[in-house]
Amino acid sequence: MSFQKIPILDLKLAFDPETKPQFLHDLRDAMINVGFLLLKNYESLGPSEQELEQIKQQTIEFFALPDEIKSKCEMINSPHFLGYSRLANEITASHTDWREQIDLATELPGPKAYEPIYKNIEGPNLWPDAEAIPKFRPTIENFLAKMTNLSEQFRYLVLESIGLDQHALDAYFKPNQQCKMKLIAYPDRSALNGSTSVALNDTPDTNQGVGPHRDSDLITYIYQPTPHKNSLQVQNFQGQWVTVPNLPGHLVVNNGQTLEAITLGVCKATIHRVLIPEPGSGTRLSIPFFQTIDLDAYKAAVENIPEEVIQLRKERDKKIKDWAVDVGFQFQPDVNKHPVGYAVFKNRIKSHQDVAKRWYPEILQEVLQEYSF
Repeated sequence: MSFQKIPILDLKLAFDPETKPQFLHDLRDAMINVGFLLLKNYESLGPSEQELEQIKQQTIEFFALPDEIKSKCEMINSPHFLGYSRLANEITASHTDWREQIDLATELPGPKAYEPIYKNIEGPNLWPDAEAIPKFRPTIENFLAKMTNLSEQFRYLVLESIGLDQHALDAYFKPNQQCKMKLIAYPDRSALNGSTSVALNDTPDTNQGVGPHRDSDLITYIYQPTPHKNSLQVQNFQGQWVTVPNLPGHLVVNNGQTLEAITLGVCKATIHRVLIPEPGSGTRLSIPFFQTIDLDAYKAAVENIPEEVIQLRKERDKKIKDWAVDVGFQFQPDVNKHPVGYAVFKNRIKSHQDVAKRWYPEILQEVLQEYSF
């Protein structure tokens, strides 16, 4: 049988010599056989409880801003796919995502004119008016710094758990690596009555907060600041949906397609989705942080993965059924053929077609043609 629940790992056990072996065993199992886990006791490396409360408050305040303020930092004004997206303006698995969000990242300048087009994934943020929300930018930048440190240290443990040197992926990172994050608001079903899609001709009857997909980054970390229990779901390898518990003091951690590609499929990027919150439950907030790698990374997969680990991957793959849910077309990273930025850029084009139409109309047509077959 495939997994039926999401494992919980205690990070403090990784730093005690007596408990570290069992922690690494459990981490390896989560990376290979689930692709998701819940992580607790991470505050010494990442954000504190107080800092999480601060970013929750800034998220609430941002989504409460008047539309005219939010629209001034709308993503369509950014060639870097950063900024605010109004409700029902993104597409996943050929349907509208019924959510409102702002995409943010480590602050970097845009690429030079001579650099590859996919480098436009990186660039400066579109910040909301500081007079309207003065604590927003410093809170976001502090959160990005804390999560970047946590993700780096956790990456070392992931590699150690699958029998690799903890620095095996160092060449995939550059100084001041731009990591990404989102603030997301999922209105509950009753608040969506009468809503119309900006992106497509569909309705909230799809029950799609965000559609089935795999993340394209290395590893994702999600802070769930509201108490919704039945929204985030992971599909196991027999096609069953498993609900991710929302436990106070825990981060959701999941593998991305880039990690799967680099580890020869060992660390599985698992399909997941978010359902529209139940009527009357209020708006669900979610704050994912995406650990990325250098967009120019263009290397073969890591070498010297132990045969024992390869066998565990093969045993897992025997459980995977072909009739798992259709996630629609996604560009998958292949670091043997293209830099990782190639696939990341095309997936952003596909998801945010209004932005692509303004900044990259010719590439949008190519992407639409590629995934229409």
